[in-house]
Amino acid sequence: MKRLISVLLIALILCSTCLFSGCDLFDALTDMFPTTYSSPEKYTAGNTEFEGKVDLLSIWWQYGTVTLRTHKEDTVKIEESANQEIDEKFTLHWRYYNASDYGQVLYIQFSESGNFDFGDLKKDLVVYLPENDNMDIAINSKAALVDMDVSGFENTLKELHVLTESGKVSVKVDSADEVWISGQNDEGIPEENREFDFRANGTVSILGISASYAKVDVAVNKVYSGEVGTVFNDLYFSANQARDLKLANSDGKIYATILAFESLDVETFSAPCELTLSPDASFVLTLKEKDQFNHKTTPTSVSVEFEDMTQNGSQYTVGSGEKKIAIASNSDIRILPLGKS
Repeated sequence: MKRLISVLLIALILCSTCLFSGCDLFDALTDMFPTTYSSPEKYTAGNTEFEGKVDLLSIWWQYGTVTLRTHKEDTVKIEESANQEIDEKFTLHWRYYNASDYGQVLYIQFSESGNFDFGDLKKDLVVYLPENDNMDIAINSKAALVDMDVSGFENTLKELHVLTESGKVSVKVDSADEVWISGQNDEGIPEENREFDFRANGTVSILGISASYAKVDVAVNKVYSGEVGTVFNDLYFSANQARDLKLANSDGKIYATILAFESLDVETFSAPCELTLSPDASFVLTLKEKDQFNHKTTPTSVSVEFEDMTQNGSQYTVGSGEKKIAIASNSDIRILPLGKS
């Protein structure tokens, strides 16, 4: 499969820098306040379009939306629109140069360096990138909606990191080596902006997603190792294949469809869990006495709706019991074959 983009995507919580511990350049960047950056005299204000490849893209955005797309042109296109008339001081600023260790680098900043008071200013940023086989991308935002779609090409992302303080995140990729998405939302954010949507047409080797007050909706073809969880909202997960997968929720439901797997570990706490599996699934379900925090758990009901199911205490066996499912829950558990409502 052709490698189009190696992606590092981060929506930055102001005081959080640990995600970049493996990269000195990103370490330096994350120590900065989002409206203050080094070498501001080397930046150019305003929209632009130019020919050239981008090996590393870093976007620092505060309020509004960030949209990233790939296209088949040989140009990089950067455009913004604002909800009010602004002067050059508050327009986007960009810098494009060659960094010997990182290749062609493009930085995009929300405004001129040194700005702190933006009032109710919101700006929508759209960036188009040409196809590139070796690219890292960082999108850093305090409060913005991030929409990223690089699924149009057969690409394998190297790393995708999302850390957001508030806002909606929608990401579409083909495949990825590593994906890490986490976010801290609260009840004051509109419901439609408290959503994490992730789609992968191909394989994700390592997948980690955690959220609060945000609905998490994941659909992947195949995942080797995954941990996905949210609190105070619902979790939806679907995969054709999953080798080792952990799902967790608190005060929210879990709806998961997994057609092939090796092991599943599920914690539902105070809300129901519904797992849909292949009709010919063969597994042993074990009810855990304690969750990951060492709290005792007892499900209110357990329904394993396979015809050849047998029960022995807290274990339920379907078929020859080849695969493993472990669940800790204080609510209802339902496991059913695909096609049964």
